[in-house]
Amino acid sequence: MTSIFAIQAYNHPIKSVTVFKSSKAEVVRSFNLTLKKGQNKIEIRGLSSSIDTHSVRVSGLGQACLFDVVCTLANDKASSYAPDSSSEVTRSLLVKKAALESQRVIREHEYQILLQYAKTLTGEHITPTQMTQFMESFIEQRCKAVDAATELNEQIVKITRDIEVAKEKAASKEGKALGQVDIVIFADTETTVALKLTYIVGNVQWIPTYELQATTENSKPSSSVTLHYRARIIQSTGEDWNNVSLTLNTNASDSFVEGIPQLKSLKIHQGSSNGAGLFGSSGDNNAAKQSLPEPNSHSQSQSSSGKGATASTSKTDTSGDSFTSQPGAPPVVNIPSGSTPTASGSAFGSTATTAPSGSTATGDAAAESHPLSDKSKQADRPSPILKPTPLVSERPVALSFSAQGDSTIPSDGIEHQVSIAVLPFNAKVSYITIPRIDSRVFLQCEIMNTSKYQLLAGPVAVFLDDCYVSKTTINDINMGDRFGCALGVDAATIVTYSCSGKPVKSTVPPSVTFIESTDATTYTTKISVHNKHQFDITDLIVRDIIPTSDDSRVKIILHKPVGLAGAKDGETVDLKNDGLKVGWEPLLDGKGGEKEGKFEWKWKVKSGIKVNLEAEWEVKVPADGANWLEAFSELKI
Repeated sequence: MTSIFAIQAYNHPIKSVTVFKSSKAEVVRSFNLTLKKGQNKIEIRGLSSSIDTHSVRVSGLGQACLFDVVCTLANDKASSYAPDSSSEVTRSLLVKKAALESQRVIREHEYQILLQYAKTLTGEHITPTQMTQFMESFIEQRCKAVDAATELNEQIVKITRDIEVAKEKAASKEGKALGQVDIVIFADTETTVALKLTYIVGNVQWIPTYELQATTENSKPSSSVTLHYRARIIQSTGEDWNNVSLTLNTNASDSFVEGIPQLKSLKIHQGSSNGAGLFGSSGDNNAAKQSLPEPNSHSQSQSSSGKGATASTSKTDTSGDSFTSQPGAPPVVNIPSGSTPTASGSAFGSTATTAPSGSTATGDAAAESHPLSDKSKQADRPSPILKPTPLVSERPVALSFSAQGDSTIPSDGIEHQVSIAVLPFNAKVSYITIPRIDSRVFLQCEIMNTSKYQLLAGPVAVFLDDCYVSKTTINDINMGDRFGCALGVDAATIVTYSCSGKPVKSTVPPSVTFIESTDATTYTTKISVHNKHQFDITDLIVRDIIPTSDDSRVKIILHKPVGLAGAKDGETVDLKNDGLKVGWEPLLDGKGGEKEGKFEWKWKVKSGIKVNLEAEWEVKVPADGANWLEAFSELKI
């Protein structure tokens, strides 16, 4: 004979939940059961409707033997009869309310009957003594009826509110609990087990979030900050997670279904006859595109600072050396037959060298040198094969974070926040301004992740002295990596900015006709920074930009800051002025720096002191009457 155990899941709390990044979670429930000798069937009802029916695992049986596990989903009608269902809870409350209202009606009828009886009494029927006794009894009964009615009214009000709460809870409930599991276990003897049921559910999501708390000491930002590491969790599984041990995992719960990728054959073949070749082809070559990845458009010859030179098909500007204050070649050069030019030095007055005839052409210029003659076009000359751009793909190791304490996450589809850790950090505070765009000074703190946690990408709310400052985001921050957050605006540091242009007369004699005539203008920017704090600013960063051009006819010569034109990306130039340094802005994802003309000064400014910074450059363009434009304004040349 089979012993049957009917269990409602809501009567047995969830022990632990692990939430994955794949919108899934692993739920663990525990059931203390006393199994009978022989076959036992455990029927568990009220599990999540988003349960993965093939993920159910049963453990903790001791010496008992597991025979069968079946997981299914019930229909809505059957689930509506469950004791914990919203409809059943509401129905039960309505029945109680109706019973209380009936009792109140009976009390009212009792009073009416007593009153009608009193009206029938006259002096002919009772003596004054009896009347006195009747009145005392009447008042006593009336008081009891009033007290009973009052109590009933209070109970009715309370149960009415419970009904409203039940309806609101049902309305806010996301997901259904139609999952059911039937387990068949055989026991040799009667035994007590702590059956553990583990299963995967869907409709779950979690994202990391942060709160950065910074303070000031005598109006100066402190070097100590606190980062509150938290997680926002949304779940609509149909099960409420009450007082559970919560773990957050960065892995996908179904990652085990992935297999090891298999390499396929990769072949090189000749493209269509109307193209220039497999790589650098000017026409459409679908076969080539399918066979090999697109070549890197940048030069393969890289300097130690990460910069490269790309050759061009434009004609050589023979007037290049005549219009620069220092030896150099124009940014765009021609490629002679059998040789490849390579650029070196600064973009603001760079020099050029010619590689030996045996050198390999670089980039697209290799396929686009001097125009070919008709005979040479007909020649069957294969295009050179360049090295394809390496494709790097990596999958980080899964990380797990345990929420502090027990957590309660109802199934309501609303974000709930749990705490992971409170991390103290040391911060370096910088004063940054970009006066060409905004003359305000921004406080930026740079933090090194010295904790044992990896900080995942997510939003950061920044507070300074418990006042909200801003909201930003961070990328994945490994242990030992640095990241920055803005701490607001510094109102006690005043910055001014001015830019002026002065035309420069051409030095080319009118009798010289083989050199192209140019117009030149010298631009000067002046920046002042006034520190009105009662303390020194130890890390001031002032950023500015020098215009650049992709047009080979435009020459830009940088005069000030001195030494910046010859500096490389990441290199700092000491201007020998009380610690003032200048350099190209660090590259970010290959952008910025010298190739975009972005540079920055770094200085220390004492309390109450006003310092001045100056940049100067010369722009030369053809004197053809055309208007030359910057990104946002017209150059007055």
